[in-house]
Amino acid sequence: MTIVAERYIAAENLSEAWLDVVRFMSAVPGRKAVHLLVRISDPQIEDLPIRSEAEELIEAWNRAHPKKQMQAIETTRNTMFPAAFARRTAGPADLARYYRERYGKDGLRGFELNERGIYFGRLVAYPRSESEYADQLSDTVRKLQQELNTGSNKSSRYELNVYNERLDRSPMSFPCLAHLSVHLHERKLHVQAIYRNEYLVARAYGNYLGLSQLQAYIADSVNVAPGELLVTAGHIEMDGSRSAVLAMLKRLEGRGT
Repeated sequence: MTIVAERYIAAENLSEAWLDVVRFMSAVPGRKAVHLLVRISDPQIEDLPIRSEAEELIEAWNRAHPKKQMQAIETTRNTMFPAAFARRTAGPADLARYYRERYGKDGLRGFELNERGIYFGRLVAYPRSESEYADQLSDTVRKLQQELNTGSNKSSRYELNVYNERLDRSPMSFPCLAHLSVHLHERKLHVQAIYRNEYLVARAYGNYLGLSQLQAYIADSVNVAPGELLVTAGHIEMDGSRSAVLAMLKRLEGRGT
């Protein structure tokens, strides 16, 4: 059952969560809000008809605005978790190394939108200084394995930074995602993502998908089950075509409730 309260949404799966946020934000004056919490019980599950509608919103926008394109859901997801790279590597450390080899300005960061960085790049090559980086993904997996092997199962010492104070000085640029917290509880791996800003049509579905796949990957790496995903948006905006969004909601009446 979905619960929708004042700026708090709890849903069973990823797709229903996105749909309920869209429904809620479409009714907000100005279609903007602060401090929205989205709690997803099983983020590994999608409702494909809802996802198809989310994809169509993006595609319809792109047809109408050729000079102001939105990224496809899979492209956004890939910035958070490169699933294809994960399939061809042997584990977190190997994936991190493989990604770093392709992360430079002659590779993934050579594209204009990636110039300032990519979310997953910050997880495996966090810039501590001009010459030093941190592999936060591998370090998090190591700490989780350590706790599980010793039986202490400390719940809350697994933090992954995206925002970098030294580099991220422009208020309107990368990264919208600031931080990830990972928690162990009852042998499940739970994740909280903190966004300073989020766009519902252009980014949110792909962001949820990437986060859920990253969560599942880390959980599998330490042999526990993935748990809840909590997304906190400091500022959230219902972007896209208002008429297209309202038409979608009408088609999906009764879904996600």
